[in-house]
Amino acid sequence: MSLRIRILQNTVFLMVLGVSSCVIEKDPVGSLVEIGRHKQLFVDDFVVGSTQGIRRVLNSLERYEGNPILEGDNPWERWIAYPNGRAVLYDNATGQFKMWYMASQLDQKAQSGIQYKVAYAVSKDGYEWSKPSLGLVNWEGSRDNNILPWGTNWMRRANVIKDLRDPDPKRRFKMTYVDVFDRKKAITKAYSKDGIDWELNGDGKPWFRKSHSGNLLGWDPRIEQFVFYVRMPGPQNSVGRSTSRDFITWSKPEQVIVPDRKEPNLHFKGLAAFLYENLYLAWLWVFEKGEEGYVRAGAELAISRDGIRWKRPFSGTFIMDKGEPGTWDSKLSIPVAPVVHDHRIWVYYWGENMPYSLDSLRKVTDGWIKNGKRIQRATGLATLRVDRFVSLRARDRGEVTTKLLKTAGGQLVINAQVRGELRAEILDEDGHPLPRYSIQNCRPIQGDSLHHVLAWRETSILPSACKAGIRIRFLMRDTDLYAFQVMSQTQL
Repeated sequence: MSLRIRILQNTVFLMVLGVSSCVIEKDPVGSLVEIGRHKQLFVDDFVVGSTQGIRRVLNSLERYEGNPILEGDNPWERWIAYPNGRAVLYDNATGQFKMWYMASQLDQKAQSGIQYKVAYAVSKDGYEWSKPSLGLVNWEGSRDNNILPWGTNWMRRANVIKDLRDPDPKRRFKMTYVDVFDRKKAITKAYSKDGIDWELNGDGKPWFRKSHSGNLLGWDPRIEQFVFYVRMPGPQNSVGRSTSRDFITWSKPEQVIVPDRKEPNLHFKGLAAFLYENLYLAWLWVFEKGEEGYVRAGAELAISRDGIRWKRPFSGTFIMDKGEPGTWDSKLSIPVAPVVHDHRIWVYYWGENMPYSLDSLRKVTDGWIKNGKRIQRATGLATLRVDRFVSLRARDRGEVTTKLLKTAGGQLVINAQVRGELRAEILDEDGHPLPRYSIQNCRPIQGDSLHHVLAWRETSILPSACKAGIRIRFLMRDTDLYAFQVMSQTQL
């Protein structure tokens, strides 16, 4: 493109911006949105006042080309090696990713005919994983394996967090898992100093439930309690929420998300929830049942501002499609709670190339080969750049105007992929540009960056003395806008 044409395009763009109207409706009294220093994602309309020429887009997770990153290739795994729940974390103390994964197989001597057990793996980079020999469990005459002791009968659906708040170093790692006591299934707890040597059923208070599957959010600093999302029984599975101040005694679960009446064949089998900036996000595990079992399974993005009231803004759309026909994850892809590290969101997932049924588990355990390929349940990895779950997209020209925002001032930093151009202006409560902060004075942004810094001709610092609040009006062409943040000088 010649310089003359580019200048002409930009001139036309600014002319359009200069005459475009910005009709501002009066916000209700007390509706000033205090954003502090948190990133503001556009997953919902929490900070959005109005838009023109914009659509909200769900951005898919990007599969790692080297998948699967973990397979059940040991005799005690028998082609079963997958995460379930909050199963992966990054430990800053050791500089390692750590994973507690399921390695289950049929065993007539075990409760219900299945020996559910958990094994341990570590990685320096999140891609290449090793299975350290722990020497804790005697498996067929040898302790040279990575199996964790599994309690009274089982260790199933392990959820692990590292709790730096706990003054007792022996309880820094906390786990919820499923075991069987007197032939009754229960969710129980374990404690550890290193995530390897565990005090099983550590507090002696297992939680007996008909539905014993759940996902641990962990400690929620907003309410100063631990939060656990448990599967609720019924004609259709739904998800309930339970809380605890001490990790020992838990409240009776209250239902928080249920399939719509128009979705009679859907079951919500889990909510892998996680805290992200000033909101709650989750992968909602959606299973669709047909006449011959489950015909479709995956995860939707769910959003909440309080951890109780959840929304499904992209209902019916999975964040990650199952693999292509013939691949190792061609039948199912279920992600667990992610790890945020090194400016990326690391999403490990359970994938398989067999129908979701007990009969398939039997075939895998017996060593099922089909068309020369191992049928397995393994672990994959998908990633996303930070904050880029959802974008506000303008293909041609579009604008986004925020609600009235309360801010302490600082620099406006934007996460955006700008193929065309992006500018912004700062408005008062009536929708009028503040002096020095007009769209004409804004220096245009182009390119793809997690940290675009907005600047005007005379300043790059937002005003901090607007008691009535300010609005930000983004004007963009061919752009995906993911998030913004008002940052102090010490944050930059």
